[in-house]
Amino acid sequence: MIESNHVINTIVKYIFGKTNYYDIAWEVVVNLVGYLQCEDCVVYLIREDGKSMEQIAAYGNKVDNKKIINKLIIPLGNGIVGTVAKTGIPEVIHDTSKDERYIEDIEFNYSEITIPIVVNGEVIGIIDSEHKEKNYYTYDNLLTLMNVSRVIAKQLNNALRLEKSIENEKIYKQLNYELKKKNKSLEEYAHIVSHDLKSPLRKISTLIEWVKEDNISKLDKTSLNNIQQIEFSLEHMEILINDVLEYSSIEQGLISKKVINAQALVKSIFESIDIPKNISIEVGNMPDELYTDRVKIGQVFKNLISNAIKYNDKEVGVIMINYTDLGSEHQFTITDNGIGIDKKYFSKIFKAFESLNKTHKSTGIGLSIVKKILQMLKGKIWLDSEVGKGTSFYFTISK
Repeated sequence: MIESNHVINTIVKYIFGKTNYYDIAWEVVVNLVGYLQCEDCVVYLIREDGKSMEQIAAYGNKVDNKKIINKLIIPLGNGIVGTVAKTGIPEVIHDTSKDERYIEDIEFNYSEITIPIVVNGEVIGIIDSEHKEKNYYTYDNLLTLMNVSRVIAKQLNNALRLEKSIENEKIYKQLNYELKKKNKSLEEYAHIVSHDLKSPLRKISTLIEWVKEDNISKLDKTSLNNIQQIEFSLEHMEILINDVLEYSSIEQGLISKKVINAQALVKSIFESIDIPKNISIEVGNMPDELYTDRVKIGQVFKNLISNAIKYNDKEVGVIMINYTDLGSEHQFTITDNGIGIDKKYFSKIFKAFESLNKTHKSTGIGLSIVKKILQMLKGKIWLDSEVGKGTSFYFTISK
């Protein structure tokens, strides 16, 4: 009979470097059959459901070219194997005919030895061997198989985790591929819809303008007011279509980073928006070199500054833009002395179509666009505000 130390060393030698748990299990089975001089040896693994186990490697009549014929799946707690899997305690049965737990597989065997494979106190599998003779397995066999179990446990567990990781990676790649396809379809759909909607809107707007011009002397104050409301609604609809299109297209755009001057960027934004005479904007020290996407960070500044102007109800409005170097991040703050926002709405305002003070020029998408851009730039946004006194928006981008 093969010495116990020899079989342990041989198993270690053959499984070393193997990353496939089937290969590890088959090496264990083949070498233990030689050591135990038996015709039946099986390795079971606990299934993902944690409620049952299945045969993954076997030696004997039920194997054809490393494929198990009619492999057994045993619930935890059932049979001798299921009991050991549940308790984690090895067992040697000298006469299975006297043990009602015994489950016959291909043929009846009188002796059975069952050892748990344990990692961090948890049973992940079973080594099981049977023999036709009664009282076949010895205490030395038990100790040897327990040592084999300890030797293979970690490597078998690592192989299982690797297999799961590879499987999850495949699933992730497939889901990511499908998501990209769907996003591409949605983007194309958004462009088509926006084009199809804009065209009739422009026609309606033109027709309304003609009606007003041709009948200006005939229309009373109420009719003119109604026409103006129609124009406001058409303008709001066009802004909404543009914002929805922009929101749906953000993630499709590539990040194009380069070094920019933040002070110059902010000043260029002032030139692109209408700043009322009663509002002053103060800009603190800005970084000379900001490595980011100029267009996208420009959208963030423009949206937040425009909001600070739009929702300022003071005779003398003040907006302050400041910068703080956080080491691994750039932090910017835009503070105003406007109407303020109640704390209960802090999370709501970053959701699409959630505007607290809607006008015909406000769609409730602006801040959701800002948040989405900052997520792409590996940053975040939050605020501090007091109703009637003003609001401070803070946002970061990674360096």
